[in-house]
Amino acid sequence: MKLLITDLDNTLYDWVTFYSQSFQAMALKLSEEINIPLDQILKEYKQIHQKFGNSEKPFATLELPSVISYFGTDDKIALQNKLFTVLGAFSAKRNETLKLYPNVKETLIKLKNNNVKIVGHTEALEFNSLYRLHKLDILKLFDHLYTLEDIHNIHPDPSSAKSIPVEKDFVVRLSKNEAKPNPKLLEHICKSESVDIKDAVYIGDSLIKDISMAKEIGMTAVWANYGRKFSPDCWNILVSITHWTEDDVKKEEQLKKAFSNVKPDYTIECFSELLDL
Repeated sequence: MKLLITDLDNTLYDWVTFYSQSFQAMALKLSEEINIPLDQILKEYKQIHQKFGNSEKPFATLELPSVISYFGTDDKIALQNKLFTVLGAFSAKRNETLKLYPNVKETLIKLKNNNVKIVGHTEALEFNSLYRLHKLDILKLFDHLYTLEDIHNIHPDPSSAKSIPVEKDFVVRLSKNEAKPNPKLLEHICKSESVDIKDAVYIGDSLIKDISMAKEIGMTAVWANYGRKFSPDCWNILVSITHWTEDDVKKEEQLKKAFSNVKPDYTIECFSELLDL
């Protein structure tokens, strides 16, 4: 192996668990703060997420009708200040729950030391994915990161938004049209990294979105089966606030049918098993 292309969410860390629990902590705190039933708040979050086409918009809280009505203003900076403890509830729970799966960092270091190039490929938005790699102290192990471009920046004060310093060409921004599964993009990554497809490995937790595209171009596909083992309760929280529309659900069903027979080259239960391959 000369090139490892790795998915991020639920391959390097348990996104479903950390995000659902962090979001729930924030929503519960908000419900308590403005005295609005949790169910109503979750419905409003879902509407905002669908508006922006993403379920991971940190400042969606400032867009909620109930919040604007309660405080009598839609001034985002003012609302951010008023909801300091609410937004802080998300950050506190994230600090507690965002962790790498066992042996991820050690495995990436060993691969790096053996001259394996490491590229991230995710459908998470740019800042969110960069933040997590930085927070988990593995950002420096990556050569490039292919991530979805955020075309809806709803930060209350963009000029003061945090940024993660990286080399100019480190991030490759993808349009929504380049979402997974995208075999052509994998071919492009190999070409850009000057590595033959047969010398590259793709690892991800989704048979439909990750494994299918790697198999289509003859790239070794490793299924991170451990990434599917999360609490149904956590998944249900995400479903209640999903940005997916009915059309998105239909597309997903079509993908499931199209790739129902896809089989990975390898199935692993721990990230470090990559070293044994």
